[in-house]
Order: sequence, then C-alpha cells, then structure tokens
Amino acid sequence: MEKYIELLRDAMKTKPKSLRAARQKSSSTPLDVYRMNYNESPFGMPPKAAEVLYEACKRPYIYPDWFSIELKTEIAKLYGLSIDNIVTGSGSSTLICMLGEIFLNPGDEVIFGDPSYEAFRDVINDYGATQVPIPLTNDYLYDLDAMYDAISPKTKMIIICNPNNPTGTFVDSAKVEAFIRKLPGNILIVIDEAYMEYVTRKDSYSMVKLIKEEIDQPLIVLRTFSKIYGMAGVRVGYALTSPSLVDYFNKSSHAWNLSTLGQSAAAAAIRDQDFIHEVRDFMEKARKEVTEQLRALGCKVWDSESNFLLFEAPIEPKVIAQALADEKIQIGSPIGLNRVSLGTKEMNEKFIYVMEKLLK
Repeated sequence: MEKYIELLRDAMKTKPKSLRAARQKSSSTPLDVYRMNYNESPFGMPPKAAEVLYEACKRPYIYPDWFSIELKTEIAKLYGLSIDNIVTGSGSSTLICMLGEIFLNPGDEVIFGDPSYEAFRDVINDYGATQVPIPLTNDYLYDLDAMYDAISPKTKMIIICNPNNPTGTFVDSAKVEAFIRKLPGNILIVIDEAYMEYVTRKDSYSMVKLIKEEIDQPLIVLRTFSKIYGMAGVRVGYALTSPSLVDYFNKSSHAWNLSTLGQSAAAAAIRDQDFIHEVRDFMEKARKEVTEQLRALGCKVWDSESNFLLFEAPIEPKVIAQALADEKIQIGSPIGLNRVSLGTKEMNEKFIYVMEKLLK
C-alpha cells in the first residue's frame, strides 16, 4: 500500500479515509431490495427527460456541447438569470471538487457545519486546507452565530447545506440571508441547496435571490438533478453565481465534461415542472405521514424539509438496520442514528410494517 506514496501530493499522503457513505462499501444492490439509504427518488426522471434521453442515446458518437448552452438556457429561464451566471458539471460532487481546485490553498480555513455533507470535508482534505467544523445545535440546526465567531484572517470559505444532509433540517432562509450579508467580502460563501426543491415551508426561499440582486459578495449556490429530478445515475449538477466567478470555474477542466446525454435529459427535465411538483407534493405528504408513524412507535424524529428522515429508536441502529435488511430494505445510519429515504407508497408502508413488528 505504501509503495508509491512518495508520488502523491502532500495533502493526499495524509488525507484520512472518507466518511461519505458511498465510500464505505459497494453500492451494488439487487433489484428486489428497497434502497432507502441514498436519498434517491424512486420516481425516476420526468417523462419528457426520459424521452429525450432515449433519443440522445442514438447519437453517442457526438461530442457534447462544451458550453452546455441548451441546459444553461433552461436553467436561466427557471431562475430568471443569465447563462453567464451558470456553471454545469457532472453532478454537484464535481462542482464541490472544483471549489477545492479553484479556491483552496494549503492552510486556508474552511468553516462548515458538523455533521453535514461529507464531500466538503473530503475536498478540504484534498487540497491541504484546514477544517473548521462547527457543531450543529441540539436540534441539528446550523449555529450561524458560532460560525461567524469562528471567522479568522485565514478563513477562505464558509459552507452551509440547507436543507442539511444527513439531518434533513432547514435553517430559516431570512437568517441565512442575514448571515451572508454581514460576512466580510473576502470570504467565499457556498450554499448547497441539493434538497431545496423538497422544501415546503412558506417562509423559505433560495439564496439564488441574492445572486439575482447582484449582491456584492462571493456567493455560490449549488444545485443538482440527482434528487427531486430523479437523475442520480445521469450525473448533472450546476452552480449559480456571479459572472466573474463563473469565469474562474471555466478555467477548470471539470467544467467541460458534462455528457450529451446528461445535458439533453436535464434540459428536458426542467421543462417538465408539472412532474417535479407532483413528486414534491407526494413527498410532503409522505414525510408527514412517516414522521407521525415513527413517533407513534416511540421514535424521536427530527423535523425534515428533505426526502429523508433522521430518527432515533429505542433499539440500536445496527439492530434496526439488520432487521430491515432481512426484509430487503436498506436504510442509512449516519452519526450513530437512523436515516431513511422516503420512497413510493409501497416502500414507505413496508418500512413502517417492519418497524412496527420490531418495536412493538
């Protein structure tokens, strides 16, 4: 294992093992198993996107549009922005990697909530930057005051996932906006809104609002087609930011690697917003029902604005995970708790059925 370690960059020589769930074991799953552990949408992509993807598969020999003009045009229409505000990539994970490649130097400090999406911790380690993890509150919310107090002359970036993964919790949008507005102008603020389409709170709004207002602050909002759009396997994500920051993203080779299939399907998916609204409405109802059912079984369930629930049961997480696995249901167990991704009506009902047998 250590034979060629001298060839590595210094940061990679000391990088610890990733804590991301996808890095812990093989994700290969038999088709008859319910994958309720990766926050995937079992409803798949919008029908219009599936049709376009099928047609695009007939032309695999054509190089993609390096500038993703069709996709950027549809994204721009959706948010009322210009294509000059948009960067595309092969999933938001690629865009997170680009953050490190473009902005992080060894010794730069990055402030983030803990626990949160582990891809950010990975990229901090990749480029030799310094982690500044700020514990979430007892309710698993971002402690914005503590994050602000942690700012130092070495702070380069602050990251907020809203809704957060793996907790599903959501910080009031007005509080996030106020936090951004009071930050020093030399700190890059990254807002990961991978699950924002699932949020149904009436007082919520995207931080894209600040980009539309041309806020004089380095702000990046990350979005993905992997969640509510049901395209996790197609790998399409995007960042919304100022045109000046887009120019720097475009210096990265990652900015030109989005496939023809991904571009075509994602553009068509945006045009099928009726389907997206149907999925969101279903998930809102399912989230409420499954939360109430788990609480009735004696579980503590954290309020979620995503397509998954974090819960604590009177039984050890590994016992619950094994009992569900025996019934061909996979759930996650981050941070020593249980996390279940909401699925179809049949999936949710089977999950609750097994939990009832186990807990009663």
